[in-house]
Amino acid sequence: MSGVALTGGPGAARATLVVTARPGARCGVSDYTEKLRTIIGERGLDVRVERLPTWSVRGLLRVWRQGAGRRSVLHVQYPSMNLGKSPAVALAPVLVGGSRLYLTLHEFTIFNRVRKCYFLTFALSRATVIFSNEFERRAFEAFFPVRRCRTLVVPIGSNIAVGRPDVPSEAREPTLVYFGQIGPDKGLEDFLAVAERLRAEGERLAIAVIGSPSGPDCPVFREVSARAERLGIRLVLNAEPERVSDELSRARVALLPFPDGVSEKRGSALACLEHGLAVVTTHSAKTPDWLEAATVPHLSVEATAAAIRGLVSAEGHRAALAGRDPDALRARTWPSIAERHLALYGLG
Repeated sequence: MSGVALTGGPGAARATLVVTARPGARCGVSDYTEKLRTIIGERGLDVRVERLPTWSVRGLLRVWRQGAGRRSVLHVQYPSMNLGKSPAVALAPVLVGGSRLYLTLHEFTIFNRVRKCYFLTFALSRATVIFSNEFERRAFEAFFPVRRCRTLVVPIGSNIAVGRPDVPSEAREPTLVYFGQIGPDKGLEDFLAVAERLRAEGERLAIAVIGSPSGPDCPVFREVSARAERLGIRLVLNAEPERVSDELSRARVALLPFPDGVSEKRGSALACLEHGLAVVTTHSAKTPDWLEAATVPHLSVEATAAAIRGLVSAEGHRAALAGRDPDALRARTWPSIAERHLALYGLG
């Protein structure tokens, strides 16, 4: 462990986690940030979360001034809901200085070239830039071939703690679920198409959509709501984590047809795996070997509907879980993630 002091005393270190967040809104990155604060704080570090209404020069200056006189680090979490279009985040390396600055880029490849350029100041600084997977890290390094920053991968964990571990196949219900944000680019159109196919073929299994709408006027949410009653889909909206955990622990199959393929940045997929569901999802170049082996590929509406008919039985569910690597999931648990962050901050 380094010589930086933990909680208490005038030389105590502080970690400030910065995220944009809207009061009451469900956001995976905001939830991740709060979970990170809790788990690191339990290990003795003075850590707080600064929630900005949006990225702005004024907000960033305020955060910097609050920690300017302390032996502290600033850890930016980006992107999140309500982030806005301001390039103010690019000022962080100028204000804070590289050795005290950390940036977790939960997304990078989805940005256009202009937004990617926001991170030029990070690339040319001594900051540490963290990614949830190698695919995003390689994309960042290719975009900024000349850089001074340190880049590395720290896997994310699930925001939903498992309330009932190891629920056996026989104790679960023949239920198909979608879990995650209800909005565009999540694959919900394919989920609805599979549900439609199953109902047309006479399948009476329970179907549920568990998540939070990205907004009341979101076209995808309106479509889900409009078709839910006709298809017999139960909607579990804006539920507390304990309720979500209970829903996942009772079901057998999750369908998560991400358009760009499942990857280690998908916390909803990790939550379903940790809760013991058979997971059907899209594979792509972003999918690491361990995650590909742990899931069933979504290839087409017809093929997935056929696969679900087998997986929703107790025997099919049990067989789907047999080939998983438990060590891969353990590496993505919160205690492991907390220790990685403390080590990065010089406190591990």
